[in-house]
Amino acid sequence: MAILKSESRVLGVRLASGEELTADVVVNVAGPWSSALNKIAGVGSDFTVEIAPMRQEVHHVDAPPGMESGPMIGDLDVGVYMRSTPGGGFLVGGTEPECDDMQWIENPDQANMSRTQDLYDAQVTRAARRFPELKVPPVAKGIAGVYDVSSDWTPIYDRSELDGFYLAIGTSGNQFKNAPGAGLIMAKLIDYVEGGGDHDTHPLVVTGSHTGLPIDLATFSRKRQRNENSSGTVMG
Repeated sequence: MAILKSESRVLGVRLASGEELTADVVVNVAGPWSSALNKIAGVGSDFTVEIAPMRQEVHHVDAPPGMESGPMIGDLDVGVYMRSTPGGGFLVGGTEPECDDMQWIENPDQANMSRTQDLYDAQVTRAARRFPELKVPPVAKGIAGVYDVSSDWTPIYDRSELDGFYLAIGTSGNQFKNAPGAGLIMAKLIDYVEGGGDHDTHPLVVTGSHTGLPIDLATFSRKRQRNENSSGTVMG
C-alpha cells in the first residue's frame, strides 16, 4: 500500500493490488495500524503525542446476581472495568494498573489473538473482590485484540502536515461507540480546513448536535499539550 501525494498534498492511495484510488482527502482511521499508515504517508514530525498499538484482553463470565443489566463500572482501585452484556454475561477488562504489564507491540498483525489464562485469572478475580457472588470459572473465556493508544489516552482528531491527509486515531479503547460523533466532527473539521480555515492557529469549535455544548477540537490536536489530567488508562 502507498499514499499518493505531490510535494505537499495527498492525491489518493495505492492498494496492495496495485489499484490506484484518487481522492481530494484521505482520512487515517486505521486503528492499531494508524501509526504505520502515518509513516507510509510521511506525517507525524510535528506530533507532540505518540501513537502505538497495545494488545488487550476482555474476559467473559456470567453476571453476578443483580448485574444482568447493570451499568459500566470502572474501578481503578482493583484495576478492572466491568459491564453486563446480552444473555446474562459480564465482561471484565483491565484499566492498566501498575501490576499488569503494558503489552506494547510492533506489528498488530503478529499479536496473540487468544486470551490467556493468567490474565483472565487475575482480572476476573479482581472483579470478584467487588462482587463476591461473581463466579470465576477455571477455564478462560473472552477475546483478545489491539488498541490504538495515544500517550495521554486522548484521541487525535485533526489534520496533518500533509494537506488533505486527516487523522482520526489514538482512540485508545475509550472511544467505544463514539464513531458517529467522531464522524461528525471530522466532517466539520475537513470542511473547515479545506475551506481555508487555519485549524492549527484557530482551532475549530463544534457545537454538539444533541447537547448544544461546544466541543473545542484543540483538545484533540496532534500538537496539543499532553493531558496531564488523564487517568493514563482506558477510562481516558
